[in-house]
Amino acid sequence: MTEAALPGALAGRASRRSGGARGLFVRVAWRNLWRRRLRTWLSAGGLAFAIFLVSATVSLQGGSYRGWVDTATGLATGHFQVQHPDYFDDPAVRHVLAGGSALARQLGAVDGVVGVAPRAEAFVLVAAGERTFGALALGVDARSEAAMFDLPQRLVAGEFLPREDSAFVGTALAANLGIGLGAEIAGLGSTAEGGVAALVLTVDGIFETGQAELDRSMMLAPLAAVQAAFELGDGVHRLAVNAADASRVDGLQPALAAALAAALAAARPAEARLLSWRELLPEIEQGIRLDRISAQMIYWLLMVVVTMSVVNAFVMTVFERTREFGMLLAVGMRPNAIVGMLLVEASCVWALGAALGLALALAVMLPLGVVGMPTTMGVEGMDEMATRLMMPDRLYPLVSLGAMTMAPLVMLAGTLLAALIPALRVRRMRPVDALREEE
Repeated sequence: MTEAALPGALAGRASRRSGGARGLFVRVAWRNLWRRRLRTWLSAGGLAFAIFLVSATVSLQGGSYRGWVDTATGLATGHFQVQHPDYFDDPAVRHVLAGGSALARQLGAVDGVVGVAPRAEAFVLVAAGERTFGALALGVDARSEAAMFDLPQRLVAGEFLPREDSAFVGTALAANLGIGLGAEIAGLGSTAEGGVAALVLTVDGIFETGQAELDRSMMLAPLAAVQAAFELGDGVHRLAVNAADASRVDGLQPALAAALAAALAAARPAEARLLSWRELLPEIEQGIRLDRISAQMIYWLLMVVVTMSVVNAFVMTVFERTREFGMLLAVGMRPNAIVGMLLVEASCVWALGAALGLALALAVMLPLGVVGMPTTMGVEGMDEMATRLMMPDRLYPLVSLGAMTMAPLVMLAGTLLAALIPALRVRRMRPVDALREEE
């Protein structure tokens, strides 16, 4: 072997010896755990319980949030809406998007979009006989509306807009007007120029959402009829856009914004604004945020309690093995190496607990993610409450990488800290005193 090759060979042998020493270190630490089997299993079991409970609950939370969003947006709102920039703050008839059909086709071509529903809307006085009530006349495309939203499925009588002069009204509005299927109603409003807009429709369908404010104040009609009555041409007030999955809405927003920017560059329409469900339904976003904060407080409390039990286990370990550590110090082992061995033991306990906790969480959550779990649980009166609160019929846990890694990573940090606190006592040990401790 040449002199040039000698340093490289020595470095290779040193590296192999170092790797072998590390492997031996881990094996010794693993064997040390089983000198007190019950204590090891109790520590690992506590970690497994905390990881299972937190991972399962976070998955259930994610599924419930997705259900809230799907139910709230699926009734009529949509995951996104494109509007005139001033329409959100001032829903006047004049704030219209020109060229609604072309814009709907352009947005519908974006990858990830499952449908675009154009809408024209205006406030009208609905009259039947001698009774008159105010309502929101919502002009919709019957085919896209029925494919994308739940409101047409809340039918309690008749059909959903089968003709060009059909009306689809809520049960409370029908009761206030004293009408039923086949009744003729008239709607009067104002055009953007201040003229009179008139709609004459036949009630072909009645819906009920369980939300009184919607059932008494909304009337759906064919889009073309509302556009003609209010002299909108091809203009619309909203384009409701649905994504394939509510949990991927944030990833879809940049693509929609780019498509809208391309349309604006072509001046078709001249200006528009993209709103996500978070802006359209801020109460849902606030409810999710508050629920997540309160739940995280409970998660942290649970993990702190479990970490304290691990601290107790390693305090006992250090006191019971004082003489052993004194002997290791006497034969030349460095205090940092002993501390490192205790940290390896803590890592092994964590790995055992994490494996058990995650296996149990996945075994429970993955099947539930397919079949779901009923939200009402057969409790009397819960169906009506679920309808009012816009809760889904079944809850499907959302098993994600974040839900499965949050608790294990936090517990890893907690376990290492729990082992490090008592292990630092080793740095202050004197070999002679430690050897005499148990004599």
